[in-house]
Amino acid sequence: MSSLKEKYRRFRQWQQQPFDYHDSHDHHECCNCGGESDNNYCPRCGQKAVYGPITWRSVWQGILDVWGVGTRSLPYSLWQLIWRPGYLIRDYISGKRQVSFPPVKMLVIVALVLALINNLIGETYVDNPDKSPGAGSDAFNALSHNFLDWMTNHIAWAALVAFSFFIIPVWFLFRQAPRYPRHTLPQGFFIQVFIGVQYLLYLLFLVLFFELIPSMSSNVGDASGIMVSLILPVMLLVDYRQLFGYGWWGTLWRVLVSIPLMLIFFKMLQYSLGFVYCLCTADWHNVMVYLMDAIGLLAIAWFILEIVHIINNGFWRCGISIKTFGRILMPIVAFLLTNFVGNRLGLKTPFDIILGVLDSISVQ
Repeated sequence: MSSLKEKYRRFRQWQQQPFDYHDSHDHHECCNCGGESDNNYCPRCGQKAVYGPITWRSVWQGILDVWGVGTRSLPYSLWQLIWRPGYLIRDYISGKRQVSFPPVKMLVIVALVLALINNLIGETYVDNPDKSPGAGSDAFNALSHNFLDWMTNHIAWAALVAFSFFIIPVWFLFRQAPRYPRHTLPQGFFIQVFIGVQYLLYLLFLVLFFELIPSMSSNVGDASGIMVSLILPVMLLVDYRQLFGYGWWGTLWRVLVSIPLMLIFFKMLQYSLGFVYCLCTADWHNVMVYLMDAIGLLAIAWFILEIVHIINNGFWRCGISIKTFGRILMPIVAFLLTNFVGNRLGLKTPFDIILGVLDSISVQ
């Protein structure tokens, strides 16, 4: 038992600091330019101080350098994303760029590999089951359904779109984090890029696992459902806990809130595009439909964010003041007002909008 604890202690130590940056402190002369130094690299020409004979390992390293994976190698960065994902993300956004393969390039490469494997095994994911036209412009709804079908059948590229909608919810939910407070939206972009790579990597493993087992190879499309419903929440929980430093419970409720907020922002964008489309085509009835939908979702998101603001700042410990109560009341009033206007115009109410968002969660 003590040996297991020691191994776990070393593993945790490696997670938090896997790199050794100590200099050799051996005085040496650079064989390239003749400069003298006590560092690992020559300060004059940059050549590594310690070198050995050319071996087969040197040949392999040269081959990797051709593809840009020799330094900050792609395999090692993916390995870190499996075993220390939050710490790797924290290192990168805090300025330690040398520890990781470029994240955007890594995301594109992993997405290409997953798309290639899906094409090789002839995998097509199930169509979006929600085919009902719903309220709004039939032409725009048809475009929306085609886009959702494309995302369903191109899951690798859909992840690039889907995780971008986590940027604002995560920025707001974790802005008071003890380990990395006040991260910026550009930093949030790279956070989601890393998590997108991790998501696609796990999905790749799951697709290969389903394909290698004959009895499960006909259900490879279920891999995306397992990823979204089971693996994604656990993945976000571990990543955000390592990155931001909240406890398990503090991270868990923030992850659970971030998922519906992400879907709300996605729907708000969809309704906003529908509003612009109908405005351009002079479809005034559907202009009001999409406008009411967007305002209703905005009121819901506003209410959730106000509650999160109260919890993050600890206002509830000292009792809710009149000002705080007013901030909570405003989105409720906006929500009820939207419901009233929708009823007067014969449009669907915000309660119908909530049911639509819940239906989207079940579809995802």
